[in-house]
Amino acid sequence: MSKIGESMFGMPLEGEMLESFAAELGNMLAGNVATSLASEDTIMDITPPTVIVGKTKMYGFNEAIHLPISMDGAGTIHIILMIEM
Repeated sequence: MSKIGESMFGMPLEGEMLESFAAELGNMLAGNVATSLASEDTIMDITPPTVIVGKTKMYGFNEAIHLPISMDGAGTIHIILMIEM
């Protein structure tokens, strides 16, 4: 995530700034997905993204979709879309 932020802003992001950037990137991705699905008459609500640092367990959803995205020079970002019906 740090490498992506650095390529966008021209400076390294760390700590709270990096976590905030990760959340904003999640907002942009979720908004784009919601907009695309709305054009197909799918109704959905999005919630603010959760930035997970380290290990954790998540409960309270029906399904999850794991989207690993590999980027040259930046590593792999793991996006998890949790679906509650």
